[in-house]
Amino acid sequence: MGLEEKAEILAAPERREAPRLSVDEEALLLPVNFGSPVLCRIVELSLTGCRMSLRERSQPSIEGRVEALFKVRGIAFRISGVTEWSDDRNLVGIRFAAMAPRRRDELVEVLCEVAVENAAKAVKKAAEEQAAEETGRQPAANSFSAQDRKAEAPIPRPGPVLVPPLPAGPASAPPAPVPRNAPQAGQPAPQPVARERRAQSRHEVDTSAIILLIKIGSQISGRILDLSLGGCRIRTGERFPVGIYTRVETEFRLQGLPFRLGGVIQAVHDRDRRLVGIRFLDVSERKRTQVEQLIVEIEEMRARQKLAGPADAGSLAAQG
Repeated sequence: MGLEEKAEILAAPERREAPRLSVDEEALLLPVNFGSPVLCRIVELSLTGCRMSLRERSQPSIEGRVEALFKVRGIAFRISGVTEWSDDRNLVGIRFAAMAPRRRDELVEVLCEVAVENAAKAVKKAAEEQAAEETGRQPAANSFSAQDRKAEAPIPRPGPVLVPPLPAGPASAPPAPVPRNAPQAGQPAPQPVARERRAQSRHEVDTSAIILLIKIGSQISGRILDLSLGGCRIRTGERFPVGIYTRVETEFRLQGLPFRLGGVIQAVHDRDRRLVGIRFLDVSERKRTQVEQLIVEIEEMRARQKLAGPADAGSLAAQG
């Protein structure tokens, strides 16, 4: 069985083009050709569309071109689309129109974060249900004996209250504590640091890599184009057969060190499906330290290349 056939079998239970993730955020629906803005909540989101729950039950049906405004994980989106269906529960299905590559990458990044968060919530909920079930199986005698012991315990009597003497002279309030990072007298207050969406900067590299598709037991060869602590981007040698949110492992070697890092497909960029973005997950502290040291070495090598000039860049690259 070929790689394409395995991918089709893997994707058979999910008929949608992109998997939908559960969300719950305030949203606004703007009909393009008629009507006024409609308050609603976005309850499902994917890379190709969303499902919204209208707030007003008496709201007339919305059809045609719309714009969906919503915010997920602190990132605001305004995406054009068209309504595909609506039902008597005031739910509306929207299919997104084509997005700019930068906006699409932002949506992919947010969806990956939501997928990881939803998975963590599911694991936590299962653990809580299991703990509650185990607690319910404990014999009732234990709880009664604990109450009996609590009832038989002697009640402590309060001792005398000692009031310290008042200081002589007028009372004065204690000095207010000084914040650790408070500016000194005569110095300007520190400016707030703007939050950068990308947690780590990317560094250009060029080395061979293998993407291991865990569920279907296949692998795809390619070359890493850039690397950060959070993930990497790989140009594959053949068309990438699966979609985003697929769990993978990435094998590569840099500066003589072998790496095998788990992750999830975050984006498939071009039409040929040969440019893949991977987000690293569950990286151990030892591997993370190795990647940090490797990135530092890459930065130092780039700095030496800039200082050496074009004539010596080749020799420095060979040394790195």
